Amino acid sequence: MTKQRKARIRGLIFLLIGVAVLAGVLIFLHMNESGQYKETRNQMSEGFGTLKTIEWKGTTYREKPAVTTMLIAGVDRDGTIQEQNNGYRNNGQADFLLLMAIDHTDKKIYRLQIDRDTMAEIVVLGIFGNETGTRIQQICLAHYYGGSPEDSAKYTVRAMQNLLGGAEIEGYYMVDYSSVPVLNDALGGVTVHMDFDMTSVNPEWTKGKTVTLHGKEAEAFVRSRMTIGAGTNEERMIRQNEFMTNAIKQMNAKLAADLSFGDQLLTTLQKVSVTNFTQKRLLEELNQAYRYEILPVDHPAGEYTIGLDGFVEFHMEENAAAEWVLENLYTKVE
Repeated sequence: MTKQRKARIRGLIFLLIGVAVLAGVLIFLHMNESGQYKETRNQMSEGFGTLKTIEWKGTTYREKPAVTTMLIAGVDRDGTIQEQNNGYRNNGQADFLLLMAIDHTDKKIYRLQIDRDTMAEIVVLGIFGNETGTRIQQICLAHYYGGSPEDSAKYTVRAMQNLLGGAEIEGYYMVDYSSVPVLNDALGGVTVHMDFDMTSVNPEWTKGKTVTLHGKEAEAFVRSRMTIGAGTNEERMIRQNEFMTNAIKQMNAKLAADLSFGDQLLTTLQKVSVTNFTQKRLLEELNQAYRYEILPVDHPAGEYTIGLDGFVEFHMEENAAAEWVLENLYTKVE
């Protein structure tokens, strides 16, 4: 073998080694950038969703595996939600906000309902759709901004994540209040208990009565406020929780009898909803979760005040929502 040929072979070997080392470095960097193997410890407000462990008040927490988080919202605006595209500041308010966490390991469903009047940091858009900064306002107003229903949903999710100390919310599912009858009738009518005198809405809805809702009655039950009791959203949340809890129970019963019901229900709601999950993903979640234990709805502690503008404000206790996340979606490391 000539010296030139040996030199070429050595050069080729060195080149292959160099490529292999470079590839290894790139893979290592990619793993760390994506967070696949990197474990970070920091404050809750910094990268909560990407953390594997968290140090909080002297205790170490590790996130639970296989938990799906989804924000469910009811938008107070008439018309199908896909048609809401009138500029960048006119997409309605998210009056019903429920964080649902499906724990596929412990087979439990955790729920956290947030009052629409909760003061939170929300993104504000200018008239041309540019982000002009953030403002502390009622969290329901986060949905008001955006050039499309999907944008409004994302701004609502961002506001909720801020409220939760930076916790990541994987999915969202949002419908207009006027679409509640579609869900209600698809379930064969949701049965609810009247905790309040609602005769101002329906003469037959006396306090203490049990009623099966049909059609527009479902929307009136979850949406009416000013003429019922003290007219507060706090009272309305009790009725919304009553409707959602019983609707989930009825849906689960139908799924237990016939799994194809889930596909039928999602198809029915497809035109009146906005979500970042595919129908296949939603169906997979439904077909697993209908057998899980549904835990009572939690509400963060706080107090109501009247703002300078005359509107009701709910001020959540500091870290109340973030601590809920740690308690239910993380476990203590012994």
